[in-house]
Amino acid sequence: MATSKNAVIQKLMDEVDSLQGTEENIEEKLQRIAEAVAAEQQKMHSKKVDAHADNLVDPQDAFACEGCQ
Repeated sequence: MATSKNAVIQKLMDEVDSLQGTEENIEEKLQRIAEAVAAEQQKMHSKKVDAHADNLVDPQDAFACEGCQ
């Protein structure tokens, strides 16, 4: 499974690892986790933009997963 330097995202990835394929509502759980990861990545991106407000930022960066960067 993927690893992240971000503790919040890593905790969410660990939660995915712990899910069993036979669990009830697994799709809903995965959707909630995916949304939480996206929200955390958006926070990380916003901090990066705020720290370097004078630099141009590619808008596609907001949609790229952490592992793809």
